[in-house]
Amino acid sequence: MKATNIYRTIMAATFSLYACTSQTAPQQSFLLRDNWAIQSSKDTREGGDLISTSAFKPEKWYPATVPSTVFGTLVENKVFPDPYFGTNVQTIPGYIARRAGEIPDDSPFKTSWWYRTIFELPADFRSRNTWIKFHSINYKANIWLNGHMIADTMTVEGAYRLYNFNITQFALAGKENCLAIEIFPPKGNDLTITWVDWNPTPPDRGMGIWYDITVSSTGPVAIDNPKVVTKLNLPLTDKATLTISAEISNSTDKKVKGILKGTIEGISFSQEVILDPKEARQVTFDPGNFSQLVISDPKLWWPHTVGPQNLYDLNLSFEVKGNVSDSEKIRFGIREISSWMNDFDKKHTRVFQVNGKNIVIKGGGYVEDMMLRPSDKRIDTDIQYAKHMGLNALRMEAPRGSDYLFDKCDEEGILLIVGWCCCSSWEQWKRWTPDVEIIAQKSWRDQILRLRNHPSVFNWLLGSDN
Repeated sequence: MKATNIYRTIMAATFSLYACTSQTAPQQSFLLRDNWAIQSSKDTREGGDLISTSAFKPEKWYPATVPSTVFGTLVENKVFPDPYFGTNVQTIPGYIARRAGEIPDDSPFKTSWWYRTIFELPADFRSRNTWIKFHSINYKANIWLNGHMIADTMTVEGAYRLYNFNITQFALAGKENCLAIEIFPPKGNDLTITWVDWNPTPPDRGMGIWYDITVSSTGPVAIDNPKVVTKLNLPLTDKATLTISAEISNSTDKKVKGILKGTIEGISFSQEVILDPKEARQVTFDPGNFSQLVISDPKLWWPHTVGPQNLYDLNLSFEVKGNVSDSEKIRFGIREISSWMNDFDKKHTRVFQVNGKNIVIKGGGYVEDMMLRPSDKRIDTDIQYAKHMGLNALRMEAPRGSDYLFDKCDEEGILLIVGWCCCSSWEQWKRWTPDVEIIAQKSWRDQILRLRNHPSVFNWLLGSDN
């Protein structure tokens, strides 16, 4: 993706599912954050078919929460000292002195580690499809549920991949369910989480579940990856056209007819959709056929140094025989980014415009906690620091911020420069094998789908310095 492109996307919000009510049964989603335990496979003889059942009794496992890394959990359990104090990090077994170095053979993080939890599934999931979404696992994993493997390392590979598995045949509605995940650390030229010179390399190289796991239910048809693209009538800004799309999938063995409906404030639109068995399709509402998607005098989204951060809510639902099968809600902003190369003081420089106005990008680098511990409070504080310094942008060291971070930057008017981490395997293209290339392509696609609706995200770099 070259920076010479004119970006016309906009918007903002999380792709996570939210609780709502249909006419027959409630669609629900919940996060698996608590009641976890971890242990090294070196100290666990049993396999996933037993560990992922209630018959298995985890003894001497370490209590954990998710998101977390293995190293972060062990620090939390006082197994290792606080790596931020003095030179403690150098005393931890498996300390990696060299940037992006390999995990030593005698390190406790050289082998795979198990994450395990037990959770109860609502009884009303029984008549619906049950899904589990992983975002994200570092680096490879075997995933087991109730004694059954639902995915292995041939599928689950890459620190920035997103996965959504249909677990209906293995899930136990109205009962306790056991989920066990065997996670393998990155090695060699893996496209993993790297810190370069921002932090010491953690001894586990970020191994773990670094973001949320969501369990949800849908009817026969699911909605995924909603998208809003906006276009202004520049150089004026008194009219905007919206193009709205979403991926619709039929999980049944029968043909399904339904209606995809959408609302944006007082605007509504819909179209009938017929899906063949197991068919997945992108459905689009374009302003040429839906005149209500031509907005007069739109409320625009601006960086905080220029204007207000106006945001809209898009609600989508798919109804089958009058019952809501699935629904999605995203938040977006109407704005248009343009850029081109120009010469200033004999230097070839990129110029950016927001909604037709020139803007000087004044930003700073931003990186998360070394152990990837989530903290909304820290994000709030960091953004206020940036605004206090007069900054209007942050450069992310890879796209690993929480949804809260991106949502908050939408609300606060902070532009985000996102991309892969420089000075790492992400830029060592000549060393990539065909398998690594596939992981790179899938990672890129997943993260673009995740972030493309955020008005704050205005640029994507192949390497964060390039």
